[in-house]
Amino acid sequence: MSEFKKDKLREYIKNSEIRVYNENIKVRLSAELAVKYDKGLYDNYLKYTSECYELLLNLNLKYPSNAKPIYYLYIVPFDQFVELLGYPDQFNNGTGGAKPVNCYDLDGFAHAFGTSDNLCENFIREEKGIAFFENEIHELSHLIHINFVKETKILKEGFAETIPLYILNLQKKYTSHTEALINLEEHQILTAEELLEEEDKYMFGVTEILPNKTCSFRSSYISSYLFVRGCIKKIEEKYKLNKVDSLQKFFEMLYSSKYINAWLIFDIADFLGLDRDQLLTGKALQLSVLEDIKKEYNDKENKNVIEYDKN
Repeated sequence: MSEFKKDKLREYIKNSEIRVYNENIKVRLSAELAVKYDKGLYDNYLKYTSECYELLLNLNLKYPSNAKPIYYLYIVPFDQFVELLGYPDQFNNGTGGAKPVNCYDLDGFAHAFGTSDNLCENFIREEKGIAFFENEIHELSHLIHINFVKETKILKEGFAETIPLYILNLQKKYTSHTEALINLEEHQILTAEELLEEEDKYMFGVTEILPNKTCSFRSSYISSYLFVRGCIKKIEEKYKLNKVDSLQKFFEMLYSSKYINAWLIFDIADFLGLDRDQLLTGKALQLSVLEDIKKEYNDKENKNVIEYDKN
């Protein structure tokens, strides 16, 4: 039996103060950090994350029970962020961190977005480019998909990448990421079965395609993205839907599924009308998406791209 660990974040939130940033975003933080909030020291970051979240709101996704959850931002002290947020050691470089965490507010999503206060206080928008922008939406996307599916990192990280890169059209704008995909060798793309094995061995996210980049450049994240985007592409084709409606339909299918792990992949295959073993052990779906990305990258007339203005 593993050692019992007290939920220290729950205690922190229980004793926290609340601030309402706008009708869609609420902030929880300690009394000490609330003083900084009231002085406007977090305003630059709050404006930025609010703009990112607005893009997700505008998708007009429908949630179970017709819920309209609030995005909660939990700001914790820098010297406690590892402990309070359960921040993974392998990604801790000592400069602070942020990740989805359990939400303890009943009007919120199942998860809140937890972040260390130094990242909010020292936020300078002019220094942030497309990689940070995509990663911010990636993390906020976790708040959304968790309402429909909680199992397998393939889907969790796949959705978190697919929503900004495909649904919000950032892939072509994110040229360094697109070029990394184009230069992939087939053996670097992992099958669904291999991704499940990586997760089981706690190896998911370990292998980098390029060093010193965001998680978007890790082979497992790329492979999960290609898998989820491929599923959405099949839904578009099968049901004659646009990509946002296809995302919604995929969410609803996963919400109704009773399976996990490999059997969940089989359930998805049945839903898409694909061969079960091929979806689990093959790469045809992922490679077809990679071909689409290559074509989009070379299509100079494609105008359907969000123009990201970091100013």
